[in-house]
Amino acid sequence: MYRAQHHTAASPFAASLRHKASLLFLLALGSCGYASGSGLHDQNIRTVQIRAVANDTFRQLLEVELSVAVSRELVVSSDLLPGGNDSDAILELRILNDRELTIVSGTRATTPVREGAIESVVQVRLLNRRTGKLVIDRTVRDRAEFRDPLGQNLTTAGENLVADLARKIVLALESGF
Repeated sequence: MYRAQHHTAASPFAASLRHKASLLFLLALGSCGYASGSGLHDQNIRTVQIRAVANDTFRQLLEVELSVAVSRELVVSSDLLPGGNDSDAILELRILNDRELTIVSGTRATTPVREGAIESVVQVRLLNRRTGKLVIDRTVRDRAEFRDPLGQNLTTAGENLVADLARKIVLALESGF
């Protein structure tokens, strides 16, 4: 009986404390600074012209494959649309680095690399066409590996690399990633 009386006496104080703690938690949660989206729609950017991708590497046609993949990924994964000379923004992509790595060397002349990888670094710049202001300027990088015993090779790794880079580029445009 003593416990019940003691608990009842402290109950208004405990309820008030729980109420204040709940309010503080909600206030803190609302002020965490998280935001969704990059704010492109606030700047009236809905269409994006993809300029010819610059390629500072020796890998031929990587810029063509990346341009096609980014155009496709814009439509599939974002609410931005590819546009032409009248688009709201201009997307400039520059392949800065591309290298092949040997992870496990092969033992035969026909299989010099059993496991390898390709790494690429791409500069992503988005310019607001109306204002000329640089909206996004970041670097995206990715790595794709291949394993010869599994039927994979440098070509399949290159295809995976381009697809992953395109996804990361569009994600960088959409989320401020």
